[in-house]
Amino acid sequence: MRFAFAFIAPLLSARHVADSLLSADFKAKLQMAVTRHWNQFLNDLNANEIMKQARILTAFLSLTVGQAPASGPAAPGKDTAHAADGFEVRVTAPGPEVIADEVLQRAIDQVASAGGGVVLLGLGDFKLSRHADDETVVIKSGVTLRGQGYATHIYLDPKTPPNDLRYFPVRIGTTVVPAHNVVIEHLRYTGHDKAIGGGSIMGFNARLDEEESLLLSCDNITVRHCWIYDAKQAVGCTKPATSMYFAKHVIPAKEAKAAAADQEKTRTGYFDADRMATQFKNWQVYNNYIETCGNKAVELAECNGGLIADNHIVNVVDGPQVIFGSRNVQIRDNIVHFTRTGINISEGSHHIRVSGNHVEPMPDMKKNPANSCLIFRTEPLPLHSTIADVVVTGNIFRNQHEASRCTVRLQTQIEALSCAYAGIVFTGNTFDGDIDFSDKRNPVKTSLKDILFADNLCNGDILSVPANTMVSRAVVVRGNLLRQAGTITLNASEWIWTGNTHSNGKLEIAPSAEVNIIRDNVTAAPMTGHGTDNVLTGNVVMKKTAAP
Repeated sequence: MRFAFAFIAPLLSARHVADSLLSADFKAKLQMAVTRHWNQFLNDLNANEIMKQARILTAFLSLTVGQAPASGPAAPGKDTAHAADGFEVRVTAPGPEVIADEVLQRAIDQVASAGGGVVLLGLGDFKLSRHADDETVVIKSGVTLRGQGYATHIYLDPKTPPNDLRYFPVRIGTTVVPAHNVVIEHLRYTGHDKAIGGGSIMGFNARLDEEESLLLSCDNITVRHCWIYDAKQAVGCTKPATSMYFAKHVIPAKEAKAAAADQEKTRTGYFDADRMATQFKNWQVYNNYIETCGNKAVELAECNGGLIADNHIVNVVDGPQVIFGSRNVQIRDNIVHFTRTGINISEGSHHIRVSGNHVEPMPDMKKNPANSCLIFRTEPLPLHSTIADVVVTGNIFRNQHEASRCTVRLQTQIEALSCAYAGIVFTGNTFDGDIDFSDKRNPVKTSLKDILFADNLCNGDILSVPANTMVSRAVVVRGNLLRQAGTITLNASEWIWTGNTHSNGKLEIAPSAEVNIIRDNVTAAPMTGHGTDNVLTGNVVMKKTAAP
C-alpha cells in the first residue's frame, strides 16, 4: 500500500486538471477521502485500481506545462531562459548587477516564433539599458509576459544619461511592426522618468509613428495586475494624430504652435476615413497600481473598443485619457489622484462611458486654469472637432484644494478652429465642487448643445456664460439636488431648468439669459428673474419648520 500511496498524492493535487479523465466511481472515492479518514479511503481501493488511474493521470500530465518555481537572481553570465514543453519559457531574474536586455528579448522571440505562449519571469530584478534607437525590449504577437507579482521588477537603469528623445524600455510592437494578442501581467515596472530626465520614458506602450504604419494597429492588448511607477505614460496606444506629431520627442508649446500653422502638417490625420477604419482595437488596462506619471496615466488614442477599469492611480499629472477619435471606450471604477487634470475626454473622442470613478486632486496640487476632475478638451490643432455621445454616471468628482474648486470644465485650445461638445449625459454623480459649462480659453469657437444634467448631487456652483460669449443650447438641468449656499446664476440662453431642489439657496436668471424654461423647482428663497422671454412656472419656496 505504501507503493500505491505514492501515486495517490499527485492524483489528489492535480485532481482539478484531469477531472474529466477519471472514472466516476474513482472520483467519488476521492471526494470521500476529503471528508473521511485516509485509512478508510485506502481500504476501499485496491492496488490495481490505483495503478490504472495513476497511469491515466501520469500520461495526461506529461502533455501539460507546469508552473515555474519561484526563483532568485541567477549567477552573472548564466543563461537564464529555458523552454517548458514548447509554449512557456521561464526566465530567472539576472539580478541588479546584470543587464537583462538580451535574455528577456531572447525569451520573447522564442515564444513568438513558436506561435505564442508565456514568458514567465522569476522573482528579482530585470534591469534594462537604453539602446541607440527608441526601444529596449519589444513584445511580439501572441506573447504573455507574466511575472510573479511585485517581486518581479523590470526597470530602466536609473543611471541612464538623459536624452531628449521619447523612449520605450518595453514596447508593444515596433514603430512599423504591430503586435497583437499580448498580455502583460503580475509584475512591477519602473521607468525612472523623473530620475533620468530629458525626453519621455514610457511604460507599456504601442506607438506606430512612421508613415508606412499609420494604417496598421496593435489589437487585443491587455495590461493587468501590475505596479507601474515613474513612467511618463504608464500604458497607452497612439499614432501621430497629424504629421506635426511625427517628431520622436515631446513637442514643446512653441514648436507645436508653429507646426499647427502649417496646413501641410495638419490637413490629414486621425479624422480621415482610412485612419478611422484602422484604429487600435480592444485595449484593456485594469487592476493596476499606477504612481507618479509625468503625463497621462493611461492614454488610448485612435482606439476603437477599450477598457480602463479598477486601477488605483496616484500622484499623476493627468489621469486616464481618450483622444484622437477614440470610441467605444469605458473608463470605470478607477481611483484617480492627479496634480493637473483627472479624466480627459479629448480631441474627437465619442461614444465614451465614464462610470463609478473617484477623482480628486492631490492635496498639494498647484493652481492652474486647466485643473479639473473631468475635462473635455481639444488639442492645439487647426481643426473643426466634435466630442460627443459621452455618458458620465455614478462618479464622485471632488475638488476642494484650489481656488476654482472645478470638477468639470471645457477647454478648446486657441489653435482650434472650433469644437462642439454635444450629446453628453451626466447622471447620478456627486460633484463636490463647481461645474463649469463654459470655456474660458476659446469661448467664441466653442459650442455646448444637447446636454442632459440629471439626478446629480452638487455641492458647488453651476457656471454658465451669456450666448454672445459662448453658444449653448438645449442644456437640460433636471432633478438635481443643488446644495450650494446662496445663489446660482443662469447666464445662458435656451436652457431648461426643471425639477431641481436648491436646498440652501436659490436660482437667479441674469439679464443676459433669454428663452429659458424654468419650472417646478424648489428653492430656499424666492427666484429672481431679469432676462427676456424666459418661462417661469410652478416654482416654489420650501418652508422651513421652526427650530425646536
